Amino acid sequence: MTARSFEKGLSKFERIMLSGALAGMLLILFPGSASAQVTNKTSLVFEINNLQNGANDLHDILFGDNNQPEQKTIPVIIGPQPVKLVTPVAKKIDYTLPPKATEKVYMHEPEIRAYLCPKVGDKCNTFIAILMAENGTHECTRDNRGLNRNGSVDVGLAQINWNPAYHPPYSFEQLQDCKFNLDIALKKYEARGFQPWAAYNSGAYKKHLPAVIAAANVQ
Repeated sequence: MTARSFEKGLSKFERIMLSGALAGMLLILFPGSASAQVTNKTSLVFEINNLQNGANDLHDILFGDNNQPEQKTIPVIIGPQPVKLVTPVAKKIDYTLPPKATEKVYMHEPEIRAYLCPKVGDKCNTFIAILMAENGTHECTRDNRGLNRNGSVDVGLAQINWNPAYHPPYSFEQLQDCKFNLDIALKKYEARGFQPWAAYNSGAYKKHLPAVIAAANVQ
């Protein structure tokens, strides 16, 4: 008799009993393997049937999420930052001018000529006329404090502009020395000609030029 014929010969009740007996024999013969298969199958079916988040939950079941919270990456947008314009604040000049000279010191024209002419040649008369227009009386101690809007002061025989905000390499008092003042004037002339003097640029020196030339001829 074949297995199929034997199965057909059994009643439904008998087939059920036979299946139960066979299952019991398997549990007795292979308790660990059968239990593990049943447990694993049951657990896997339970987990799959209770998936709540689809593929993500399945990934957690298979690989484990270690109960770690989901790490989210927050994009950082880098762009041009607004530029804050800062208006420069003028620095206050912390300097006290020396008192006005009570004793005036002069350098007379023949002395000026003797000091300048060997250095500037045929420009000497023009130079002296500019000094006269700038200073008025060839006073070495003269200054025009309070007249310049930027707080600077024109000092001495050639009225050299002196501004403490620029940290000049010489002092106010030095510029009141007659020859020192002329030395600075000569350096300016060597660098820029007569351009540093307003009396030259405006042509104001020309009204003094005839008298300067006449004085030179007398000598």
